[in-house]
Amino acid sequence: MIDSKVHYKPFLKPIIEENNTFSVDIFYENKFWLMEDIGHDEDHIHDLYELYINLSGDVSFLVDGNLYPIARGDVVISCPNDVHRCIYHSDCVHEHFCIWFKDFPLAKENLEAKFREIKLVSLPDEQKEQLIEYCFNAYKNLSKEDPLIGFRIIHEIYGIFDLVCSTASENFSVQAQSLPESFSCIIDYINQNYGDSNCTVSNICEKFYISKSTLCRRFRRYFQTTPSDYLESKRLSESKRMLLAGHSVQNVCLNCGFSDCSYFIMRFRMKFGISPYKYKKSIW
Repeated sequence: MIDSKVHYKPFLKPIIEENNTFSVDIFYENKFWLMEDIGHDEDHIHDLYELYINLSGDVSFLVDGNLYPIARGDVVISCPNDVHRCIYHSDCVHEHFCIWFKDFPLAKENLEAKFREIKLVSLPDEQKEQLIEYCFNAYKNLSKEDPLIGFRIIHEIYGIFDLVCSTASENFSVQAQSLPESFSCIIDYINQNYGDSNCTVSNICEKFYISKSTLCRRFRRYFQTTPSDYLESKRLSESKRMLLAGHSVQNVCLNCGFSDCSYFIMRFRMKFGISPYKYKKSIW
């Protein structure tokens, strides 16, 4: 059994030591995963932009309640505090890159708007291998000590951004996978009402005339999580956005669907390893 508790935590490093204007972390993994270890990839929520580049694996990708089918060379874009995770469909070797960064190195407004609008980009076949080559080169160069290597990494990162953004502009973005209408209605309801503390699993079952066991089975089948975990992830994601915007912890608690402030603080600390008070202090 693969240890489900071990997750890679990104650590941003400045590409050029004398210039901290752009920092990045690149993660590469090529590992065999078992379907029986269904909990190995929990919901991810962090303050960074993420580019996930698929190389192989029978997987889809979930971003804020939308499920995207992916193939080799496809790029999934997650913005800060988007709830996202990989969905596994069979025992498989899953090979992929993740590139994390906090700020854009250039054309911030245009890139930020593009990344918020589009979540999955599927490049033309002739450009997919070029993208993957950029990723391998940047990943290898990031660990080198050569003081001049930073300029080469910037060239490779810019090459990745250029391929992704130019392809997105040419309408090669991919729509989310269709889910059964009955399940989509439940997801839409949660996405619109998670800020209400009365939006509970029991009330959802009552509203949609569905048993709790059936609801849990559908969440496991399509999202590989539980309805309560999905609901909590939405609330914690929004709580980080509100804290980032300067709201008080008490106000965040009430507006994100947590009826008890002590419970909110406990769940926030368990998920992110820091209390909401300290998190707010660290960004303000």
